[in-house]
Amino acid sequence: MQGDFFLTQWVFLGMRWLFENVTGESIALTVVISTLIIRAITIFGDIKSRKSSLKMQAVQPQLDRIQKKYERDPEKLNRERQKIMRENNVSMFGGCLPMLITMPLFFVFIAAFRQWGNEMMVRLIVALQENEEAGLKMFENFRFLWVNNIWMADSGLQPVISTAQNFLAKANELPRLLYFRDNPAAVELFERLGFFVQDGNGGYALATLTEEVVAKYNEVMAPCVNLYAGYNNGWFIFPLLCGGTTFLSTWIMQRNQPQNNSAAAGSNKMMQWLMPAMTFVFCLTSNAAFALYWTVSNLVSMVTTFFINRSFAKKSELLEGQAK
Repeated sequence: MQGDFFLTQWVFLGMRWLFENVTGESIALTVVISTLIIRAITIFGDIKSRKSSLKMQAVQPQLDRIQKKYERDPEKLNRERQKIMRENNVSMFGGCLPMLITMPLFFVFIAAFRQWGNEMMVRLIVALQENEEAGLKMFENFRFLWVNNIWMADSGLQPVISTAQNFLAKANELPRLLYFRDNPAAVELFERLGFFVQDGNGGYALATLTEEVVAKYNEVMAPCVNLYAGYNNGWFIFPLLCGGTTFLSTWIMQRNQPQNNSAAAGSNKMMQWLMPAMTFVFCLTSNAAFALYWTVSNLVSMVTTFFINRSFAKKSELLEGQAK
């Protein structure tokens, strides 16, 4: 868990650095560049997975022979299968490697984008208090395609601006934001607004969510709320895109991999349906910036998988010819 926290921090800081120093504070461009960087890192795992699949394909004729030879002796069959795979340095779960990498990254990026979204909303509140016109201009930059606020979920059931109950109930997140550590004036502002209280240990904690605090939050955010009065924040398009592209990416990854072992095949089949379902559900509540990242990541994954499979196709055909 501690490792995940530090990885989340590094991912968040990396995206924030790109946002502030490279992309001209373009959220979409920052997401695309971050996606390309992380896919460049994980492509080595994809190549290793294909190599593992190719090795499995090479020993498949031997596995078929012992399957017939020891079909009435499961224990002997299992020992012989493990012996062949050990001698040829083959892992039955090698093809699962990209998905085993993908799942932790999924949760790390959800946390990183949530942290980034929280910080951007804090920045918005500070900007609105310092200069309402500048704050509104900043808020308008949160719009992306059909999503009115990229830091909220793309959902027909979500408001454009987070409610006080949702935003100010993050007791373990907001006071710990790195933005407050680097901007003491922002901490003082949140204390004046009544959102923060001193905790007695030289730090700050969220104030109790009273009617007065909620009313103050609503007053601060009113200019932004009025811009999209009566509108929702999207149409469920990104959650559907994330779920659909996750399914396609997993299917493309698996379709050229031999399913030689029932356990591996069962695991692959489960992941093929589990990851799209998880992605869809999480994107219903995660901000649209994360959904954009995951959609782009899936598209890049499909392209890289196509070229990896193509590069290994001739080797695979050669092995099949040798086996015959």
